[in-house]
Amino acid sequence: MSPTYILVTGATGFIGSHVVSHLLSQGIRVRATYRSQRKADAMLAHFRTLYGGDKADSLLDFVHTGDLATPGCFDDSLKGGIEVVIHCASPLNFALSPAEFIDPAIAGTKSLLSSISSTPTTKKLVFLSSFAAVVDEANKGIGPGVTYTGEDWNPITYEEGINNLRLSYLASKALSEKEIWKWHDSVGEKSGCGVVSLCPPLVFGPMAYPVDKISELNSSNAELWMLTTGFSPLPLSPVPHWISVHNLATALVNAALNDAIVKKRYTIGSPDPFSTQLAADTFRSLFEWGRERVTEGEPGKYPDACKLEGEIARKELLDGKEYIGWKETMAETLSHFKEIEDRENAKQA
Repeated sequence: MSPTYILVTGATGFIGSHVVSHLLSQGIRVRATYRSQRKADAMLAHFRTLYGGDKADSLLDFVHTGDLATPGCFDDSLKGGIEVVIHCASPLNFALSPAEFIDPAIAGTKSLLSSISSTPTTKKLVFLSSFAAVVDEANKGIGPGVTYTGEDWNPITYEEGINNLRLSYLASKALSEKEIWKWHDSVGEKSGCGVVSLCPPLVFGPMAYPVDKISELNSSNAELWMLTTGFSPLPLSPVPHWISVHNLATALVNAALNDAIVKKRYTIGSPDPFSTQLAADTFRSLFEWGRERVTEGEPGKYPDACKLEGEIARKELLDGKEYIGWKETMAETLSHFKEIEDRENAKQA
């Protein structure tokens, strides 16, 4: 039987807000955690317009969590009959030190697991992990002939992450997901709480509710938009794969709603590889302003890269539908960001 009350952590974030929107569109009651009152207010106002005030008010409630690393910060969020948790919350600020990156991610995960352990109504945890928890660049590499699946794990250690800022994000994702599966094997499975994790690469798409400034874009979209500033030479992307936020949100919701999907770990992503040169070529072909603002680079010269196994997720989490295509995603996403920029510039004029 499908759940009727779902907790979404990190609900005001880029991916979390799309997940909330998908759930509301299906008439499912949602509790949303937040840390920024301003973002929560903006999201609620938009969803009241999108779905109707009565529907949004009756289906959506908010709980403030504060510091994710604080023990018990999720206790109140799980009260009242929460049946499934979709965990999207994780610190992502590249200005942080390695310890500030890794420790809160692990502590926040442990805090959530502790709260779930004491909440008998919660029967499933859907965990938003990352390709960062899968890729083993040092040993397996990301070159041609390599394929990553849900069976692969990044072997990075806490010590490696804490001593290298570049590796701290990888460590935060890999180590926090490992806490999930360790808990599942020792506690969750015995208590009847199933676990599903999704490990997407770069996630692109429009924001689920209005933002006022380009600076409020999430990290992957911000890196994409940076190319429109004339950045030269075109930077190399460390991640050669991507997924539309619409596909990812659909997959997370379907993982939550399908009782048969438990004890599963998915790699999920478009079969089309990503590169900054591809992005530059696409921007320049789709938009007149793109030809003026995006560095040309070496058109059509795309690096060979590893493959990401996404067929299992496509069949089981996307109902067999094809992944949303690159050009369609870029046309929607860049048009949306240009509107944000134009509004921001108009306010400053």
